[in-house]
Amino acid sequence: MKLSELINQGQNILKKSNIKNANRETIIIIKHVIKIKHHEIFLNPNKEINYHEYTYILSLFKKRAKKKPIAYIINSKNFYKSEFYVDKNVLIPRPETEHIIDTTLNIINKNKKLQILDIGIGSGAILLSLLLNLPKSYGIGTDISINALKIAKKNINNFKLHNRCNLINTNWAESLKSNYFDLLVCNPPYIRSDDIKNLNKDVINFEPHIALDGGKNGLECLTKLLPSARKCIKSNGSALFEIGYDQSKEALQLIKMNNFKINKVIKDFSKYDRIVLAQAI
Repeated sequence: MKLSELINQGQNILKKSNIKNANRETIIIIKHVIKIKHHEIFLNPNKEINYHEYTYILSLFKKRAKKKPIAYIINSKNFYKSEFYVDKNVLIPRPETEHIIDTTLNIINKNKKLQILDIGIGSGAILLSLLLNLPKSYGIGTDISINALKIAKKNINNFKLHNRCNLINTNWAESLKSNYFDLLVCNPPYIRSDDIKNLNKDVINFEPHIALDGGKNGLECLTKLLPSARKCIKSNGSALFEIGYDQSKEALQLIKMNNFKINKVIKDFSKYDRIVLAQAI
């Protein structure tokens, strides 16, 4: 089969399943398998695809047609200019979470040596993005999921950050030292339990619910993690929390009740309150 024929077949399969950006995702899947550069696809439409490549690519088209996220199919997601390994054990990093990185880099001296904590590290996208931009800092990531920590470890090794980053299997920050960290970042589960059924099928059927479900009011995880978060951060240390689009009022109250001062609330690309920048007092 020729490459151009395979592209047409893939686009048709994805379009029939109402996949947005079917054309782009077809190319992404093909590039993932045959390791061809983007411009070469259009320069060489008559390139022959062997039977092994064809059957494998076709199987990936069918997986995407069943709404499996493209990031899980190619085991990769771009986040803050870097490619992170992801699979079903970790939440796929979202663009709005990049505001945590931007905000941090705007308030932190890059040449300062900081101890950074990422509560619920998942793939490691937040913490590792920070460490890549803060070359003198060190980080610790926690997660209750052993499988998530394995993915984070894979990304740590991929970025050669093993000398500046450690992982701990614990619930939130419960087993960590008191008054130790200069900076804390956290993207906790914050979707209301009753709202999960309304999410896209890509999310409901494939992403880990433990990383999504914030309980009845969406704030149960934040409520549970704040005491240990405050205990392990130094006085005057900075903390950044991601929150749900409609949780600002309640979330700010919870954070203030746990001895944090609110410095700023950052809006996401849709102009919703998304990141809370706080200071331990």
